[in-house]
Amino acid sequence: MGLFSKWKKEEVTYADSDIVAIADAKVIPTNEIKDPVFAKEILGQTIAFALKGDTIVAPCNGILEVMYPTGHAFAVRRKDGMGILVHVGINTVNLKGRGFKVYAKQGETVKAGQRLLRVDREIIEDAGYDLTTMLIITEQAQEGEKVNFMCADKVEKGQVIHS
Repeated sequence: MGLFSKWKKEEVTYADSDIVAIADAKVIPTNEIKDPVFAKEILGQTIAFALKGDTIVAPCNGILEVMYPTGHAFAVRRKDGMGILVHVGINTVNLKGRGFKVYAKQGETVKAGQRLLRVDREIIEDAGYDLTTMLIITEQAQEGEKVNFMCADKVEKGQVIHS
């Protein structure tokens, strides 16, 4: 053991089928989301989070197919074809990137739990925006498949919520 080994972070490895919590957060019932597109799951099966921290991580291993320059949303495609969209806040696209710091580029391979965004909660909330963050299964690996999210009312970033 080296002198600094006790401070070294242990890297967690996730299976390609895992979906992890994208942030430290409280889980919000879908029907309580204050945007009907997400509340009615029009874009796909949805789980919502009330953020507790400022870091957003990749929900799975895959290719970062979309990273909006504004940082308000991104999409990851798993090897099995599942598409996952993460939308940070409601109508936050209107901030034009203010309050978001992007750490990954569209087209990159990402790992579940990898930091992709930092949000400045104060800037976003002071501008009057709801920071409810949605994870949406936009395309299933198997047609008709339903994802069973395993989580309590609170999650920590990187916590497996579907395996």
